[in-house]
Amino acid sequence: MFNSTVLKTVKASVFTALLLGASATVHAETSLVSEVANNIEQNISAQMQDMMTKAQTELSLSIQAQMSEMLFDMESEQQTTNEQLAAENKEQPLVTSAVVKD
Repeated sequence: MFNSTVLKTVKASVFTALLLGASATVHAETSLVSEVANNIEQNISAQMQDMMTKAQTELSLSIQAQMSEMLFDMESEQQTTNEQLAAENKEQPLVTSAVVKD
C-alpha cells in the first residue's frame, strides 16, 4: 500500500513536470516566434521607409528635370520668336519721308 501510494505520487509528479515542461517549451516557442515576427516586421518597416525615401528623391529629380526641359524649350521658343521678329523688322524698309516716289 505504501509502495502504491509512493508510485502514484511519483507518477503524478512526473506527469505534472512533463506538463509544466511542455508548457514552458510551448511558451518558449511562442516567445521565439513572436520575436522573429517582430524582427521581420521591423525589417519590413525599415525597408518600406527606405523605399519611400528613394521614391520621393527620384520623383523630385524627375520633376526638376522636366521643369528644366520646359524652361529650356520656352527659352528656345522665345529666342526663335525674337529672331523671327528681328528678321521681319529688317525686311520692311524704314519709311523716312512722306513723299513716295513712283
